[in-house]
Amino acid sequence: MTNLMNEVGRHLTDDVIIQLTRQIGAQDPNKVKAASQVISELLINAMGNSASHQERGGGLFGAIQKDHDGGILGDLLGVFTGQKQVNNPKTMNGEGIINHLLGKRQLEAAQVVGQHTGLNIFKSGVLMQLLAPVIMGVVGQQQRSNGLDLGGIAKVLLGGGQQQQRGNGGNIFGKLLDMDGDGSMMDDLLNIGMKILKN
Repeated sequence: MTNLMNEVGRHLTDDVIIQLTRQIGAQDPNKVKAASQVISELLINAMGNSASHQERGGGLFGAIQKDHDGGILGDLLGVFTGQKQVNNPKTMNGEGIINHLLGKRQLEAAQVVGQHTGLNIFKSGVLMQLLAPVIMGVVGQQQRSNGLDLGGIAKVLLGGGQQQQRGNGGNIFGKLLDMDGDGSMMDDLLNIGMKILKN
């Protein structure tokens, strides 16, 4: 099975990274590229956690089947520039995906991305929401092409995250994903900052 990180990286071409850099108002595409890698690893690990729990995994599997067939990957640059419209609005609901995967841990996740890459915490948060549909699309494509059930998806996701678990960020991601944080005022500040960036 193709390593998910490699598959995600294949779609995040230089042109896509430059467009994402513009969209989040960043200056340095190299930082955005590095942040995209950290975010991809984080979200793949988060999805692996969800998929390995029957209750949460069922919701994830349903969303993948209904809303994430991988169609956006055919012209990702067109999707991000607005030149290609997506038929199903839920496909691009990055905010909903992140809320489902990370819940009240979005602030900590954005901080982890910022610490690893030097990208502003608010820009990291927006980038996370932009990349979430891409990650879901890659997983959806794997699910369809290999006829995977929830157990199969969990194996692919956990396999895709193994490289990071062995790397420098693995422990941080593990701690982050195991937290039950109830959220705080800082979560609200993150959301406010991200909304300002999006407008």
